[in-house]
Amino acid sequence: MVADSTSIGQADADRVRNAGWSDEALYDAITVCSLFQFYNNWIDATGVADMPATAYEMSGHRLATVGYDSSVAAPAK
Repeated sequence: MVADSTSIGQADADRVRNAGWSDEALYDAITVCSLFQFYNNWIDATGVADMPATAYEMSGHRLATVGYDSSVAAPAK
């Protein structure tokens, strides 16, 4: 899909439906892939740098303990 999204056709949709995917699941997968491609292109074009490994670790810990709602205080250690 990333290399040539116009090459995706009815046969491709039928194949994933035959594998048990719903139309909603197919739509969600296309949306996620498209958004990631957009953001990757945007990051490449603007020169946004990757985070250091420790920032990913801190973010992962925060998401695992608090979730995405930043208004919730992290539990005491």
